[in-house]
Amino acid sequence: MTTDEMRMSRGRRRPVAGREHILSAGRAIGVRHGWRAVTIRSVAHELGYASPLLYEHFRDKEDLLTQIAVEAIAMLENRLTENLPKDGNAAVLIMVERYWTFMLEHTQLYRLMNGMDGAPIDKDAVSRSAQNLCQVIGDRVQPLAGEGATAADGQTLGDELWALLHGMAALHLDRFVPFELERVTNAALRLIGGARLVPKI
Repeated sequence: MTTDEMRMSRGRRRPVAGREHILSAGRAIGVRHGWRAVTIRSVAHELGYASPLLYEHFRDKEDLLTQIAVEAIAMLENRLTENLPKDGNAAVLIMVERYWTFMLEHTQLYRLMNGMDGAPIDKDAVSRSAQNLCQVIGDRVQPLAGEGATAADGQTLGDELWALLHGMAALHLDRFVPFELERVTNAALRLIGGARLVPKI
């Protein structure tokens, strides 16, 4: 927000809420009250503006929630990949721990980006945003897929690791199975260890 972006609102000149301020307000409402509570009107009220201002930045609620989900994926990717060791096994163990910690610390964001609560998001846009994260995970686990593993092998193993982690996270969040980090880590290690046992045809 720059100081020259001013507009009359509720009888006085005020700085115009920019895109990031709108996203921040929407995120705060969703974390506090759930994503169904996030509407253009509720975000405008949170910021102290009339709804038309927000439509200058976001088409509708789905557009707003989609962008929040995309930013959450980017946040997870940054968290997973920051200062990883070169050793493949150590890097994967750290990534698993960070994934699980992110899910616990940012539960509402995690649920939104994975479409778990029926909030209206553009799943195609979110999926495209997640592709880079898939690639990052695949690149990291490729050396662990066995001697001579290809990029495709690494991508397959990365997809399976992500599916394992998300499956356990979903079960944990919905209280079907109370997984602990140690069990999650052991399951990931078994998956990766098993990948080495598959002979090349």
